[in-house]
Amino acid sequence: MKSKLFLVFSAVAVFALYLVLIWVLRLLTGKLPVEDGLFGVFRDHDFVLAFVVAGFVTFSLVQKRKNTKSK
Repeated sequence: MKSKLFLVFSAVAVFALYLVLIWVLRLLTGKLPVEDGLFGVFRDHDFVLAFVVAGFVTFSLVQKRKNTKSK
């Protein structure tokens, strides 16, 4: 149970970190506010991409754990 909770927390952290990174990059490049964006910062596809990135990171963590347990 502890490892599954760790995976959930890591996925949420990657999701939030991706969104913060997008916000900082748009802030530094002067692309704010975004027209038709949520909170004037994020577009709909930003959330989808953040979800996909979090899924890939979580999948890689699971595969890494499987590889270390099998050795």
